[in-house]
Amino acid sequence: MPGNHIGNPTKAQIEVALQTVLTSATFADANRLKSFLKFIVEESQSGRGANLRAKIIASDVYGRRPEDGVEQESIVRVDAGRLRRRLDVYYSGEGARDEVRFHVLPGGYVPTFELMDLAEPVETGQIADVEPGQFSYRATILSSVLAMGLAGFGIGWFSNAASNSVPSTGLSTAASRSLSDEGLVRSSVNQVSSASLLARTFVEEAHGLIFPSIDRARLGAAEILCQRAVEIAPDLSTGHSCNAFTQAFFAFVIPNEDIRSTRLSAAKKEAANALRIDPADPYAQMANAWAQFVEGERTTAIRHARAAIAIAPDEDFLRNFFGMMMVFDGQAPEVINSATPGDGSTQKSYRYHPFIMAGAYFQTGKYQEVINSLNAAVENEGRTSSLVTCIKIAAYEGIGDHKRAEEYAANLMKSWPRENHQARLRSFFSNEADAMAISARVEAVVGRLDEH
Repeated sequence: MPGNHIGNPTKAQIEVALQTVLTSATFADANRLKSFLKFIVEESQSGRGANLRAKIIASDVYGRRPEDGVEQESIVRVDAGRLRRRLDVYYSGEGARDEVRFHVLPGGYVPTFELMDLAEPVETGQIADVEPGQFSYRATILSSVLAMGLAGFGIGWFSNAASNSVPSTGLSTAASRSLSDEGLVRSSVNQVSSASLLARTFVEEAHGLIFPSIDRARLGAAEILCQRAVEIAPDLSTGHSCNAFTQAFFAFVIPNEDIRSTRLSAAKKEAANALRIDPADPYAQMANAWAQFVEGERTTAIRHARAAIAIAPDEDFLRNFFGMMMVFDGQAPEVINSATPGDGSTQKSYRYHPFIMAGAYFQTGKYQEVINSLNAAVENEGRTSSLVTCIKIAAYEGIGDHKRAEEYAANLMKSWPRENHQARLRSFFSNEADAMAISARVEAVVGRLDEH
């Protein structure tokens, strides 16, 4: 059977395998996960695996201070889960023929290493034609999801089920192999439909690509994962709602009216499918609200979004979509108030992504907070966009730092030379005045550069 564990890899083999993963297309947009994996592998290889704790990783990988406390440890736990899922995708497609595989089992951060038997060929899916701007990441995800059969699951797909039996310090390679051999990690197959488990895994990974993003290549990768989830579990609402989010986001960011109309039609159809399957699913309700918002029915959309949030108020993915709609509709004060209730208030405080808070702060004239939020967002996500750059330019203008504004304006013109930023901003915001508050400052700064 191809891919069987045959022994323990050498240090040199592990180093080669690490570089292969870090330079792969699957991890191309995941700078933080690459830093995470590199750190834990190198620490383990240096004999410091026993010291791999959330606080250490938060400090050494993310540069967080110990006094930042529980919140930073939570970020590490979330990223560990993201790393496991990204490795699953990688080894199911692009890395199917890798000699050494990395695993990070639940309950700890110490990696385990497997030396694989590659004597038999491994079939891979065919990569579909993509547009030039879609990059190889989308093709790799497509190859991954098509290559994966329901009988070909690796340890990672079912690792969460074994979390109660895994010591918090992690496992040795031998212990990891023993778990696999005894079937403990795979025991969840008897409890949960394998198709629904795989579909939900695809959707969870897709959610990380959908938000926060206005990048078409990332949306393309999410689209493939969502559609695959629908194919393998058509009777679950989760894949349909995921696809609705993606199709509506495409319609939101693509200026071509014909393409926009086609995408929006697909989004509404998938949202309707999700609601038909499970009318009480808050993800289906939010997907429907997002499609309505993109179509221009923004008052109705926000009302439906509130209903979805009432069902699942602590789901970050849903709350961020709600916050995004509120900001683009000019209702920033409510977002800020719900995120930062006053002292002594019994109101629950909700967390929004820094991108959303930046937009809310800009509408309320808190320009330094805009800059702080955007800097945190770019640091966390490891990427930026033309929209983020425009808002930064306008914020620096707002605080009178014209030099920094001009530096970002120069980068804007260099990185996105053909984009009509003013038109794009107008398409995002319900009120033209909110769009002009940003674009007018951007144009003023660009004009100064042209005069020099």
